[in-house]
Amino acid sequence: QEQLADLILVFEKNFNAISNKLYATNLYGYVFNFFVNLKHLSIIGLFPYRVPCLKFRQLPLTICFHSTLYKLSLSVQNLEDCYALLDGRLKQLTTLILHIVQPEYSEYYSSNINNMVSFILY
Repeated sequence: QEQLADLILVFEKNFNAISNKLYATNLYGYVFNFFVNLKHLSIIGLFPYRVPCLKFRQLPLTICFHSTLYKLSLSVQNLEDCYALLDGRLKQLTTLILHIVQPEYSEYYSSNINNMVSFILY
């Protein structure tokens, strides 16, 4: 728990909408709160399975807050979730790699990305 610095979660199965919602609130919350010294988190899926995307804008700061995380790679639902990640809750984040499932335009934008070195959207 305190020794783990790099964590890569690989999914081999598809998730339906119900399990995706439960997954997002339970697993992400557990990972962010349990691994206190986590520096790098990647969540990927093996082709052809999709990775359950997280809706950060719907999670409280206490679930999605990590002061030591400097590299994050995952899928988010849309641009609002991307913006939520950039609101200062991940203060040490220097590298952010996101797959945005529905990249529609949004007018919401509030960021605090002073330490950001690399920001990749795909």
